[in-house]
Amino acid sequence: MTAPVYSDHGTERARPRLTLQLLGIVALSTLVLLLLIATLGNLIPPYLTSTETLQPPSQRHWLGTNDIGQSVLTGLLRAAPVTIGLALATAALALLIGITMAGLAVMFPKVGRAIVLHLTDMAEIVPSILLLLLLSAWHQPGVIEIIPLMALLTWHDDVRILRSVLLREMGRENITLTRHMGARWPYLLLHHILPAILPTLTGLYLQNVVQATMRVAGLAFLGLTAADLLTWGSMLQDAMGYLHTPAWTWLLLPPAFCLTGFLLLLMTLDQQQARRSSHRQGSAP
Repeated sequence: MTAPVYSDHGTERARPRLTLQLLGIVALSTLVLLLLIATLGNLIPPYLTSTETLQPPSQRHWLGTNDIGQSVLTGLLRAAPVTIGLALATAALALLIGITMAGLAVMFPKVGRAIVLHLTDMAEIVPSILLLLLLSAWHQPGVIEIIPLMALLTWHDDVRILRSVLLREMGRENITLTRHMGARWPYLLLHHILPAILPTLTGLYLQNVVQATMRVAGLAFLGLTAADLLTWGSMLQDAMGYLHTPAWTWLLLPPAFCLTGFLLLLMTLDQQQARRSSHRQGSAP
């Protein structure tokens, strides 16, 4: 008798899945931690000035102080709610506008559909970044203005993807059968269509958060946001005057690391979502 031979192919296939699951757990835990920091940011002590200007990191000030004696660590924590909150809210509003326009492009008759698609084409042709810079230079936006301004200039990126997904789902047999049984579109939308396109919505939302984070940081870095709006981008802008001094290490690197880490986290979550979606599609009958 020959001894049974055990193959390790199953184990090899399981390892990548386990690794992906661990990465997903780590990414989700980090996102929860960042959101917790953002929520508690307003409970941090006031961002006060002092005479201890441009002090390097020490036991008293863990990340040093800036040119007016404010703690860099306190600034990072107080800027987290604005930076993360603006990105999340802008992405949500842009996705809401995008799915609304996509729904109109699907439900409207031929003339209405053509109008919606032409509006989308016009929004794509207009250089949104340039228009955003011009509007921001004309009137430095605060928190209330940035969210609708950026959402209105970025909603068009999602319309065609969402329209194709909606058309695919509306053409399925279960939707047709449910309509023949008397179900109306609100019921179909809530119970059939939205659950089916949820992975696509999640992926688009994460991509919108990445774009919104970079655009908010870019506007603040260029000094085009309100002067009292504290973000990681504005902290980068404040550090630019000290690039040729030792102070750049504790003025520039902390907000840069925060922005980079947040963007890497979002990209990791986006990749995890894409892998889950492809796995579901591959395992679907």
